[in-house]
Parts: sequence; C-alpha cells; structure tokens
Amino acid sequence: MKLKISEIVKASQGKLLCGDENTTVTAFSTDSRNVKKGTMFVPIKGENIDSHIYIDSVFENGAAASFTEEMTTLGDNPVVLVDDNRLALQKTAAYYRSQFNIPVIGITGSAGKTSTKEMVAQALSAKFNVLKTAKNQNSQVGVPVTVCGIKKEHEVAVVEMGISMPGEMARIAAVVKPNFAIVTNIGVSHIEYLKSRENIMAEKLHIADYIKSNGILFVNGDDDLLETLQKNGKHKVVTFGVGANCDCRAGEFNETEKGTFFSCSFKGENVQIFVPAFGVHNIRNALVSFAVARTLGVDSEGAIRAIGAYKTPSRRQEIIKTDDIWVIDDSYNASPDSMRGAVEILANHKAEGKKIAVLADMLELGDTAEKEHFSIGEFAAENKIDYLVGIGELSKFIVDGFNGKNSRHFNGNSEAVAYLKEVLQAGDTVLVKGSRGMKTDEIVSALTK
Repeated sequence: MKLKISEIVKASQGKLLCGDENTTVTAFSTDSRNVKKGTMFVPIKGENIDSHIYIDSVFENGAAASFTEEMTTLGDNPVVLVDDNRLALQKTAAYYRSQFNIPVIGITGSAGKTSTKEMVAQALSAKFNVLKTAKNQNSQVGVPVTVCGIKKEHEVAVVEMGISMPGEMARIAAVVKPNFAIVTNIGVSHIEYLKSRENIMAEKLHIADYIKSNGILFVNGDDDLLETLQKNGKHKVVTFGVGANCDCRAGEFNETEKGTFFSCSFKGENVQIFVPAFGVHNIRNALVSFAVARTLGVDSEGAIRAIGAYKTPSRRQEIIKTDDIWVIDDSYNASPDSMRGAVEILANHKAEGKKIAVLADMLELGDTAEKEHFSIGEFAAENKIDYLVGIGELSKFIVDGFNGKNSRHFNGNSEAVAYLKEVLQAGDTVLVKGSRGMKTDEIVSALTK
C-alpha cells in the first residue's frame, strides 16, 4: 500500500494539523508496538486505555504519521485530526479498495469463518495470487487493515468479516465491497446484543449490500434460515450443504484417520473430494471452497488438489497425537454451533479409548446462556460421549444437561487438568473447547507437554 497523507486527509475527511502532506504511508496499525517505518498509527480509545498516549512514542519508533481525535501538534510529524479514528481508518480503506478491480470474497457467519476463509483461499490459490485475512483480523479495525494489505500482484482477496453489534456489518461491507459473499451459518453468537437469530441474519446479510448483478451470495443450504434466501430474489444465491436441494451438494462421505472423503455435485460435475479435516461443517467448508473456486475459473483438479492440502488453523479443531492420547484442540473460541460441531468430531473420532469432552463457558449469549449450555450437555449425551468435564460458572448447565455419572464440574483449568490426569488412559481422545476468555488453551498445553 502506498498512500500520501493528502489522500488520507481527503478520504478520512480529516484535517492535517502538522507535517508534510506528501509523506507516504505504507501500512496502518492500532498497536503502538508494531509501528515501523511507513506505518500510520491509529490510536483507539478502549475500555482500559486511550492509545493517544502513545502518539509521541510511535514517532520515536519511526512512524510515518498518526490519526488523532485530539488537537495535537508534533513538529514536522504528520498528524491528521478526525472525529473518529476507527471510522477514519474505514473511510481510508474504502478509498484504497476502490483502486482495485479484482474479485473480493467476503465471509461471515456465526461460526466457522476463519476455517472457511482458510479453505477458500487455499482452493483459489491453485490459480491465483490470493490475499487473505491474517489470523482472525475480522473486526471493525482488522477488516480495513486487511483491505489496505491488497497489493498490485494480488488477483483475488478473501476477507473474513465479523460483527457483534447492530450496524457493524454495513460499515465494514462499505470498506470491502465484496463481489461475492459467503454466509457459513446463522447461530446464536452475539445474541446478547442482536436479540434473535432473525436479527443476526439481517445484520450479517449486509455483507451483500455491494454485490452487483454478476456477483453471488453463497449460503449454507442446511441452515433453516439461510435456505429461505433463494426465494427472495434479491441476490443470485448458491446453496451448499448435504441437503438434497443444495446447489453444491455432498454425499457418500467417509471419515478416515487422516480426514474425510466425500462426493460433490455442482453444476453437472460429479467429483470426489478429500479434506484433511473432520465433521460435517468441514465438508460444507470444502463444498463452498470448491464452488467459489470453480465459479472464478479454477479447474476442478486444481481446486480438489488444493483442498486436499488444507491445514487446520491453530487451536481450531487441531488434532494432536501425544505418546498415548489424542487431543482435539478447539480452544480458540466457542459458540453453541461450533461446540456441537466439535462434539460431533469427538464422537466420530476413530480411537479405541474413552471420549472425553472438556467444555468451558460460552460467552455473550445473554438471556439464552443457561438454555444453550444445557442443550450442549444433552447433545454430548446423545452423541455417547463417555466423560464430560465442565469448567466455569455457566458450564454447570452443560454438566446438568449431560446428566451422566461420568461428569464433573470445576471452577478453574488447573483443577480440571488434575482430574484429567487421573482418568486419562492410553488410547483416549480429549476435546478441549471454550470461549477465548476461558483460556482453555492452558489445558491443551498441560495435556500435550
């Protein structure tokens, strides 16, 4: 990226307080520790700290410029005054996005965004130079930073787009302006703020606000809300899933120790696909990856080969084999939908020993929290999980729903680890999952040392 301060001032509707308007910016960062030569600092006012206090220090570390919401002059250093630093970054990124005429695929959903993003980018890489969202940079700040990473050599961009509050998707959709969009599912993540699944779907569908007549909205046809979109006629919709009416459909799937084989039917093609991952949700990820790749002109063999080389992102259903047990590390985050998917993977994992689910609290569920946690316990029991360990205040309801003699509840991770080391035997499989704030990665580290 190369933008002059004069362009940034115009795009952000700001005012240059000091410094040279011809200074060139090559990147944006909200983290003062990551600022280097060419970076423009974006100080964010958070709950615990106002990053404006770091403006002086970022220039000492070589920053090219900084936004500010306060009257600040720092000699010859370019400082741009705006009403809202986050919004200024988004406006600047939208201006930068307008300079590129490449296919951009936006991805959203209540669960599975990151794994879908990784697999779609993998499939497209069989033909294109692909930019993809780094890690999980899918926020109101992460999305514009991702867009500003597009370079002349990129032929396709795959952008993960997350939201938690009303109005957020419309803002980042205006930045990304995707030509194609994917909605993985409509669950109950962030229902505390959006109140209902219908509201969640309405919010997430703003991802399609800028899709033109030649664009496509790819949606999970197995989702009870998303399957209705074909009937509204607003966008061209392609459904993917295992249901009989899906446009890109999977059948005859077979899980092995290394992954899942399945047949895929799409636009008259019938192919066999292998994905080195487990669970029906990963079959859906592979389906939409194949559908997007074929739509953009990747040949079938190339797309299938690329999907077969997919690597599971760290701490997202990553299966680790120690000397004597298996650990399914899904400790990155949790929602009811992703929790069920992880339990299914545990239930279907081909190992001789016990199947133990270690499940911590799922956060941001509002008034539905008790009900959703209880239903996860019931789901684990229905899937014949042998042992269940709950961690945290809300996980008591998971244990209640499981209603089995081989279930325990703990307040903290260290207590759970001590118990697990007592009951684990060679050949056992342990699933570890919980919301990020529960730090269940500590359990994985303890079990895999």
